[in-house]
Amino acid sequence: MTFQVEDGFAIPAARQPSSRRPKYPWTKLEVGQSFFVEGAPLRSMTSTASHAGRRYGKKFIVRLADGGVRVWRYE
Repeated sequence: MTFQVEDGFAIPAARQPSSRRPKYPWTKLEVGQSFFVEGAPLRSMTSTASHAGRRYGKKFIVRLADGGVRVWRYE
């Protein structure tokens, strides 16, 4: 595969970060606190918690609970 080098294309402006509020209370949790998400699949919520941990500089753990999952902040 070859690529053609081209001139004359302006660099688009950077996208602004989303001003949307998070769906889950990641920033409100203190160490040892948790929240419950009814009906959430474990794998999906684990991925979401991992991303939130990187974004907010905190550590979360997700475990199955009756009818959903529970997320704890542990660091």
